[in-house]
Amino acid sequence: MLKLQDIQYAIAGNQILSNINLQFTPGQLHMILGPNGSGKTSLIKIASGQIENFKGSVQYDNESIQKISAASLAKYRSYLSQQNHIPFPLKVVEIIQMGRYPHYEYQALKKDIEIIETVVEQLEINHLLDRDFNTLSGGEQQRVQFARVLAQVWEKSSAHNRYLFLDEPLNNLDIQYQKYLLQTIKKFICDDIAVIMVVHDINWALAYADQVYFLQEGKLAAQGNPIEIINADLMSKVFKIDAQLISVPGQKHPILSY
Repeated sequence: MLKLQDIQYAIAGNQILSNINLQFTPGQLHMILGPNGSGKTSLIKIASGQIENFKGSVQYDNESIQKISAASLAKYRSYLSQQNHIPFPLKVVEIIQMGRYPHYEYQALKKDIEIIETVVEQLEINHLLDRDFNTLSGGEQQRVQFARVLAQVWEKSSAHNRYLFLDEPLNNLDIQYQKYLLQTIKKFICDDIAVIMVVHDINWALAYADQVYFLQEGKLAAQGNPIEIINADLMSKVFKIDAQLISVPGQKHPILSY
């Protein structure tokens, strides 16, 4: 389990996050939502070890993140950022191979190659492998980078749970690929892996999330099961919009109309 306790974070005197206490349990898809500037990206950067100058405690399976080396953490935690620009030409297959770098010293092992092949097949990007990454569309680049971070935590760890962080992974994706990516994530989740992702579409959260966390002005405004906590009052409080939940015949979850 990943625990964040009393997280405080400021930049140049501006308070970005205040009094954040939450935990991410393996076996679940966790979605973080909130208006622009509410601290979503800062939160997952702190939780994943991308930001170090914060106050409070981050613990991976009861071990402080300050005591975990970057090399060790990379074996069971992967992070997909919003910005994935590559300043020099690399083939798609080389990008995906980067996800396996933490797991070997000099040369990829047979299992590393097999994991890459499995991930590529799962995401249906075989036809892109020999392309220059920078010639791909934004959506194609996003799928390739997702393959990289998925390959990084694909195999079980004997000593730790696994944690996959995704910062707005649905950006630039056509709606069919958004749905496919979410379905792939749900299939990947098992009892030793937690997926933590930032999203904007509340209806995707209603459809796929196990737990949701709403940030507002750097504070945790609400958390819990999406079906139980997402309602018109919460939408008005967090997003300042009028909205309502509508039941759809034959569908397990309601949809948010606004």
